[in-house]
Amino acid sequence: MRRLLALTAVLVLLVSVVPQGMSPASATSPAPPIRLKVATFRPALGEKPNLPQDLVITRVQPGRTAYYLVQFAGPIQPAWKAALRSAGAEILEYVPDFAFKVRMTPWVAEQVRRMDNVVWVGFFHPAYKLSPTLIREGTRLYTVRVEPGADVGLVRASIARLGGRVLSGSRTNLRIIADGALLDAIARIPDVAWIENFVFPEPQNEYGAGIILGANTANANGYDGSTQIVGIADTGLGDGTPEGAHRDVPASRIVAIYDWPGTDSPFCYDAINDGPQDVDSGHGTHTTGSILSDGGPNGEGKGTAPAARLVFQAVEDYADMYGYCAFLYEDGYYLLGLPDDLRDLYQQAYDAGARIHSNSWGSSVAGEYTDDAANTDDFMWTHPDMLITFSAGNSGTDANGDGVVDEDSMGSPATAKNVLSVGASENDRQGHYECDANLTYTVNGESCQSKGGMNDVVTYGEAWPDDFPADPLASDPAAGNAEQMAAFSSRGPTDDGRIKPDVVAPGTYVLSGYSDMYQQGYDSSPNPQNGQWQYDGWGFPLDQYYKYMGGTSMSNPLVAGAAAVVRDFYEKAYNHSASAALVKATLINSAEDLLDENNDGVNDNAYPIPNNHEGWGRVNVANATDGTAQFVDETTGLQTGGVATYQYDIGTGGNPFKVT
Repeated sequence: MRRLLALTAVLVLLVSVVPQGMSPASATSPAPPIRLKVATFRPALGEKPNLPQDLVITRVQPGRTAYYLVQFAGPIQPAWKAALRSAGAEILEYVPDFAFKVRMTPWVAEQVRRMDNVVWVGFFHPAYKLSPTLIREGTRLYTVRVEPGADVGLVRASIARLGGRVLSGSRTNLRIIADGALLDAIARIPDVAWIENFVFPEPQNEYGAGIILGANTANANGYDGSTQIVGIADTGLGDGTPEGAHRDVPASRIVAIYDWPGTDSPFCYDAINDGPQDVDSGHGTHTTGSILSDGGPNGEGKGTAPAARLVFQAVEDYADMYGYCAFLYEDGYYLLGLPDDLRDLYQQAYDAGARIHSNSWGSSVAGEYTDDAANTDDFMWTHPDMLITFSAGNSGTDANGDGVVDEDSMGSPATAKNVLSVGASENDRQGHYECDANLTYTVNGESCQSKGGMNDVVTYGEAWPDDFPADPLASDPAAGNAEQMAAFSSRGPTDDGRIKPDVVAPGTYVLSGYSDMYQQGYDSSPNPQNGQWQYDGWGFPLDQYYKYMGGTSMSNPLVAGAAAVVRDFYEKAYNHSASAALVKATLINSAEDLLDENNDGVNDNAYPIPNNHEGWGRVNVANATDGTAQFVDETTGLQTGGVATYQYDIGTGGNPFKVT
């Protein structure tokens, strides 16, 4: 006997940006709270947050605009927003529960207080602008977000008068260097919206793609990404030209290679631009191969979307540190080309035709929803057909020494709501893996030749003894169980309680492209900039075209390629240009639950999906493209209180019924 299941749901396919808030209320409350990163309070009950008096606004001169919070009695109706605007208030952003941050004069604020359905109006105090995780000791780098529509030049000048130095900036963000003692004064600048620590973004590093993820099956069925363009922002690509990108990434499939040169940052560093070539870690060439390489003669290093086209954005340059920054950072290669406003980066790739954008980098912020995360969410909200993927980070540790990986280590922008955040599961290398036996240079007294042409898989305790000091983690091989999470993979939840990562893919000993620049054992001399050879990766390389690397940097591009294949599937099977939300939902609903998600050494599925280790599971491209899923790609959305009803005929047994 069959049952008819009726679904009545409010469809929200993309989440709007909520930079100040924590989590929305599930139902209308007679006294809804205001949820900020620094405080939660219920104004209707007379509650007030305990704030330093020198960071509180008590009055504003008549006629001058200021920033306020306006809270409504329940879920905000379109007519309420219209009335707010008609009164002269400028809506800036949503704040949970049922509130907006607005810009208006004191006179307008009085009119708003008298409106039906408005329960409270209050100042947005300077205390609300300071991240709870700010490090205030000494002189450090910070990110300052400026209110929309404000004069950035005036904010820069105000910071300079206080003694801070502006290193770089965009239309919405400033990167500054300042003594931590100045932060309260900077927060009192009216048009400053938010202050947080600046952390330099960094890269996070055949078999995994083709077999474990089921990409070979999808490719054999004709879903290979040939209708798609994938954008990648990374260190560089081969020698920086389409012809020299990599032997197995043909120039005919490269739409564009863009160089985003770093700029000198006064009082901090000189940027030395090397163009779009990949000279130091080889990171960008490796991630590119994982997405769209043709693979070698024996299929080694084949990407998940081997027919997709490429838009590459090179963002790494060498930084010669001086001044204050020389005490904080060493000279070396950094992602200096990343813009202060990431929306500029995404827009370039979007304009070139990319609808998937892969990012294997981020900042270690322990789950914080940062300004970069908010800007990324905003871009996806305004460009709903572009799916942006991010590596989760490599901050997983066993800090308490109980032999199990701790939670709360997600990096940013992977903490963004709309992106597909990717963690790392283990590969399965059976204890060893091949390297080029002709290589005679030594590392720790051994060469690939002396090892008989075979690398050894190390344990987590051998590779990271401080992070994984206790068994079963310490003695666990890093590529011995495909049903297990990689111990270093960052875990959720985010600071506002959301499950992250979203999905996982293999991220240990992943074989992919080797940049043809300064290769030890193959080239005659190292990089003249720093006297170093290109990074070998995890062990000796397979040959001069392929090497092994690990990290969520390596799992993310496998999933970005999978996203391109899913989008290709909808184009070819349904003649449908899928939204980012549909592609994300397809990958989530078709993912497989890992058996050892918490790295306790037992395949017991102690944490069924979804969970903060693996999210919704390991991506399976074959499942995602087998045609069994039914979809509704609702791109218009619903207003508050709107309802859409769908009916599905389901069986009494068999596979679970999943809805995203």
